Amino acid sequence: MTDCCSTSTQTAELCACDEGIDLLDDAPSASAIQIHPFTRREVLKYMGGFVLTGFLAACGQTASAPGTRDGATVQAGKNGGKLQKLDLAFCSQVLCVLPFEVAKQQGYFEEAGYDVNLVYMKGGTQAITALLSKGVDFVGTPMDLVVRSVDEGKDVRMVASTSRLPFFALVTAPEQAEAITSVAGLAGKRVGVGNLGTTDDLLLRTLAVKNKIDPEEIESVALGPNLADTLLRGEVDAGMVQEPALTLVTEKGGRLLANFMDLKETTETLGGAYQFMGLNTRPDVIEEQPDTLRALARALVRANAWILEHSGADIVKAAPEELVAGGNTEVFAKALDRYKQSLYPGDGIIEEANVRRVVDAQRAAGLIDEGKEIDLSSLFTNEFIESQG
Repeated sequence: MTDCCSTSTQTAELCACDEGIDLLDDAPSASAIQIHPFTRREVLKYMGGFVLTGFLAACGQTASAPGTRDGATVQAGKNGGKLQKLDLAFCSQVLCVLPFEVAKQQGYFEEAGYDVNLVYMKGGTQAITALLSKGVDFVGTPMDLVVRSVDEGKDVRMVASTSRLPFFALVTAPEQAEAITSVAGLAGKRVGVGNLGTTDDLLLRTLAVKNKIDPEEIESVALGPNLADTLLRGEVDAGMVQEPALTLVTEKGGRLLANFMDLKETTETLGGAYQFMGLNTRPDVIEEQPDTLRALARALVRANAWILEHSGADIVKAAPEELVAGGNTEVFAKALDRYKQSLYPGDGIIEEANVRRVVDAQRAAGLIDEGKEIDLSSLFTNEFIESQG
């Protein structure tokens, strides 16, 4: 296997050979997936520039077995007992990662008996690919990708909700604010999204249909998890952004066209809350590792409770600063205070009505064939939440 620490390729500077966060690269099969020991700072720095492609295996290390790292257990730091190691992959949008980072940083995973390695992916699509190829057994991704997978005949199931609203808002570039005054004005325009086929892209298509635009008339441009700078430079005409990017762009003159972080506006557009992020896995994992799923779900519920009980100023400390648009943690903290009660459920329950809206939105956007029914029970289960009493 190539030792990238000795190569002169553009990826060599990422091969620091130190302990750090793992990154799963794109792979069509489990055997092709490799774990890369890059530091989180290095990974997120390059994610911001959207050049995380074609990584070689780092420092001669081989891939870990699915769901584990370097053996089954490790001595716990707090209680002296043994922790089971596992990888949990998720998309790297800043609001998405908070429950997972809080669960790790507050010790909730460890108290449940697990040493969880958080795997930052380029997007939810890559995380789902890793799950389906059995590169990992647990991922945090939006319900949209669960629906897309099931619609294509691939079994994925959500077992706990970490957010019940999408973390996105549609805003114009400042220089386009006068020309684009509504969603209808996006026909023929370039709109930045984190990645193609993920929730922000799907919601953009849904908005197009509701505004009587053919989604194909809007050019979706994949820009990675932090597209604020590209939007401010006017390299795209509009973008699906999170906070604090939304505040930063509107302060510079961008026009807000739709805000899915606001429950009232989401209800007006979609009819109610829209199941977004959650803990997802495969049916074989549900059958073989129920205790692990119950423990992870419990830790994430505790993390969301912590988020709801704390100020934005405290919560923002759990966010990787490399993912905070503009590095403006003060703006981000204020946004968390404004939206957290709407975004993060305190009980982890997945509401059927919210899942149905995801399916309905995809059908309206032309992603699900007319007349095709999707069994909602094949998309999620609350058994690991409800069994905790």
